[in-house]
Amino acid sequence: MPPEESSFQTFFAAKLKERNISLKKLAEATGIAQAHLESLLHGRIEDLPSAPYVRGDLVRIGKTLDFDGEAWWERVRKEGLVRNSGPADALPSNRFIKRSPAKFVWVGVLALVIVAYLAFQIPIIFGKPSVRITFPAQNPYQTASNTLAIQGVASGADSLTLNGDSVMVAQDGSWQKTVLLQDGMNTFQIAAKKLLGGETDITQQVWLQETNLPPAASSTATSTTP
Repeated sequence: MPPEESSFQTFFAAKLKERNISLKKLAEATGIAQAHLESLLHGRIEDLPSAPYVRGDLVRIGKTLDFDGEAWWERVRKEGLVRNSGPADALPSNRFIKRSPAKFVWVGVLALVIVAYLAFQIPIIFGKPSVRITFPAQNPYQTASNTLAIQGVASGADSLTLNGDSVMVAQDGSWQKTVLLQDGMNTFQIAAKKLLGGETDITQQVWLQETNLPPAASSTATSTTP
């Protein structure tokens, strides 16, 4: 507790002498402006900052000069020697107080979620689409009709073409294209493309003739363009 008969100016001067420390050295040790220290030493109350800052200064001076800064603050405050800054007389929330790391934790969690999402989406965005034919089931396929509805299913494709003609794909991935056949072997290339990814091609052959298929009929060909 501060001595009742002593003013802070007297006590402060005695402590400086006892520790053999100058105001300049004390300012360097505490981070308090030397001008503020001089105002405290000489009782120039009008030159002091508002109450919260004086309180912080007294606490830091007390730690350096080994006295109870909080006790002196209570005495100075009760005597009305410093200006009040408000009902709480508290320092601004960002002064002498470390910010809570909680928000940085949430930022880190959010970053991890974004990275995980991108890692999951990259193969979908940049991968290769899939496409298959559900009808006809044979390849090559023989028919006596000069028209044929080729049907299939596509997945992950941004566009689908059959011999260069656009094919509409339903929401469930199914598609159908009616084609005209010429006598003999007809070859149809179905290409599924992804806007930022690769391309998958399949080939369907159809033989238009009432006779049996020729001995050297082609088989399914599949190619992928990166």
